[in-house]
Amino acid sequence: MLSSRAWLDKEDIALWACFDLFSNDTAEQAAQQRNAGLQQGYDALSGLYSQGRDALTSNYGNASSLYTPLIASSTAGANAYGDASGANGAAGLQRAMDTFKNSGQYGNYGFSLDQGLQALNRTHAAAGNLSSGNADTDAMKYATGLANQTYGSYLSGLQPYLGQQSSAVAGAAGVDTGLGQGLNQSYQGQGAAANANYTGQGASNAAATMNEYNVGNNILGAIKTGASLFGSFL
Repeated sequence: MLSSRAWLDKEDIALWACFDLFSNDTAEQAAQQRNAGLQQGYDALSGLYSQGRDALTSNYGNASSLYTPLIASSTAGANAYGDASGANGAAGLQRAMDTFKNSGQYGNYGFSLDQGLQALNRTHAAAGNLSSGNADTDAMKYATGLANQTYGSYLSGLQPYLGQQSSAVAGAAGVDTGLGQGLNQSYQGQGAAANANYTGQGASNAAATMNEYNVGNNILGAIKTGASLFGSFL
């Protein structure tokens, strides 16, 4: 036999069950709690995504800055090669000659030219033909050959800057590409989390709305049952 307290507990449970049949409060409260949990989780995750993007931007920015001086120096060398090779036209060649005359190689060229011409003069003087046309021809050939050789060495010294510039630009582009991919993945992840959050909240609200519909049916059913019972007593 049940005690009075046990009977009251069972009666309370029955009353609450009956109340749930005709009220949507419990379903709405459950939806609010679930939505609050979903939103709290998304807000926390959103903050972590933001921190991650800040870290990505900072780290990739540091990496990209390492390429800046390399790009600057290699680009200057590549442009100088374009001038010296004639790729940048007459104005480029003029810049190249001005740069070449201020280079150490031009100083070496002048020294070698003086030494070579003196040697030629001694040779022709010893042969007794210093004032001949052959002496002048030999001097011109020597000067021209030495100039071409020295300028060719100057040009060859600039050529590696082309590869360095290409590598530096490719490296910087790779850093930017990696940053873009990392940010894209971050935003996609946050977007998926946002979708899951709003979809979950929508499901909660839909469940509460459906329960409200069921409550309406329960009330309508109770009214019909009551009316039927009332009619049977008439």
